Amino acid sequence: MSSVSGPDLHERLVAHIAEQTALPPEELLPERTFRELDIDSLALVELIVAIENDTGLDLPPELPGVDRDTTLAEAARVLETLSVTAAEGPGEADPGVPHARG
Repeated sequence: MSSVSGPDLHERLVAHIAEQTALPPEELLPERTFRELDIDSLALVELIVAIENDTGLDLPPELPGVDRDTTLAEAARVLETLSVTAAEGPGEADPGVPHARG
């Protein structure tokens, strides 16, 4: 699977958060944190599962560097990094690094 671009991941992230929170997408600015959006740790896990289902990536239940104080832009960058790593495929990759589901 090819990597998913940063802007595309941000758009998907916003779409899933809008669906989860019933907030309009225009309120989900890149500098907003999950805490500001009242997204708790359980909702973050649900969001990760939704992103997995949407992108085909096999993500860890807790994304490294992503918590309630993470901005949407930072979370999209983490997802983009994981997507690029997954697109590079197995090989000498760290076994803990997510990979694309085929």
